[in-house]
Amino acid sequence: MSIVRFFLMTLLILPLTLFAEESDPIVVRLATESQLLPLYLAKFYNDNSGFDAEYLNKLESVLLFDLSHNAMTYPVPHTTDRDAQAAKESFEQSPNAQAWKNLNVFYVIKARVKNKTLSVQMLSVNSGSIKNVGGLSLTGTLSKDRRQIHQVADMIHKVLFGTDGIASTHILFTWKKQEGTNSRQWTSEVWESDYDGGNARQLTRNDGYCVTPVYLPPKVGSSPGSFFYVSYQTGQPKIYMASLKDGKPQRFSLLRGNQLMPAISRQRDKVALICDITGNPDLFLQPFSVEAGAVGKPQQIFATHQATQATPTFSPDGKKIAFVSNKDGSPRIYVMDVPSPGTPPKTVSAKLITKHNKESSAPEWSPDGTKIAYCSLTKGVRQIWIYDFASNAERQVTQGAGNKENPTWAPNSLHLIFNSTDADASDLFLINLNQPEATKISSGVGEKHFPNWEPRT
Repeated sequence: MSIVRFFLMTLLILPLTLFAEESDPIVVRLATESQLLPLYLAKFYNDNSGFDAEYLNKLESVLLFDLSHNAMTYPVPHTTDRDAQAAKESFEQSPNAQAWKNLNVFYVIKARVKNKTLSVQMLSVNSGSIKNVGGLSLTGTLSKDRRQIHQVADMIHKVLFGTDGIASTHILFTWKKQEGTNSRQWTSEVWESDYDGGNARQLTRNDGYCVTPVYLPPKVGSSPGSFFYVSYQTGQPKIYMASLKDGKPQRFSLLRGNQLMPAISRQRDKVALICDITGNPDLFLQPFSVEAGAVGKPQQIFATHQATQATPTFSPDGKKIAFVSNKDGSPRIYVMDVPSPGTPPKTVSAKLITKHNKESSAPEWSPDGTKIAYCSLTKGVRQIWIYDFASNAERQVTQGAGNKENPTWAPNSLHLIFNSTDADASDLFLINLNQPEATKISSGVGEKHFPNWEPRT
């Protein structure tokens, strides 16, 4: 199979499902970078909350998931001694830091719901400091209240560690499903969900085939409002823009030929894409304005004879692009400087960074600029790897069965989501570099692919 056909077939066969509110963890061994700190989450205190115990348990489960996957803490199990210590201390009372230290706990989190309002108390055992967060209104509707819980998790993260959490972020993905019980027709639409798979909602309704969605990075201090994706609704793959509010499509460019794999600079001024208008899938750069869309003509910035280029990704400063090329025989990851306008493609050089394996693809530059995640064929199975710029070293992240592809970074450059495909299904998994297991965040009938994490500025 030619490399051109390989990349096109990859897009055509990639397929997705609704996300479950809760899912069982699936372990994927990986090397950890640091130890997690023990945290005790007390049972939610029902102080005339206005909700029944079952609903509070659901809210507690959401917070427990967030605290279990924040890359900093791990909730310790409830024991008789720990629960007894929590019961001794009223919500208004200052916790006994020494007693909690004796119970091998670094942090204590207590939550109270009173009159449909959530309050949280946080104790840092070593420092003895206590912080309180209150006044978060709850509605009794889980889809709305889980977002409040995600915000609480991020508040806790900010207070305890001084950095932003990722619990209130979102992801894009595609869902491929079969139309009708006996139909041979497949559709693939773009969806968005919370980072943990909750609150999934369909964005596009093309009744066709959509792939590789990507957020348009927001202005500083804002959240994304639009996204790009590729659709086959006209027969050829073309790039479209759409609003996150209504998903209505708008052609990004009237460029001829197949157009695939858009990547957008964080500066929101250029889009990298793959196009075969010259007869070969090559790397192009399209100047871009949020107000005007595509500006002027695209520039062919990398091309080699009879080689295929694919999956570009910008460095955070927008000055470099990593991409896939098989110019040296098999698909590998290369990095190049973004050339100035008018630079002949033949004069542009690219540096090979993935040398450990011969078949690598789907690079994604980390938001902090220090790493690139990608997938690579490893002993017959596609696994997630990371290239570290500081050490110029490649490191395998995942192991085990199932082809793991299309990694996407969280804003904190610690978490990754990827899709893993076996003979029966394709689902999305969440990992972070500090924990030795990946958790499946998708479930149900259909195939999930092409996750893209919401960028934060």
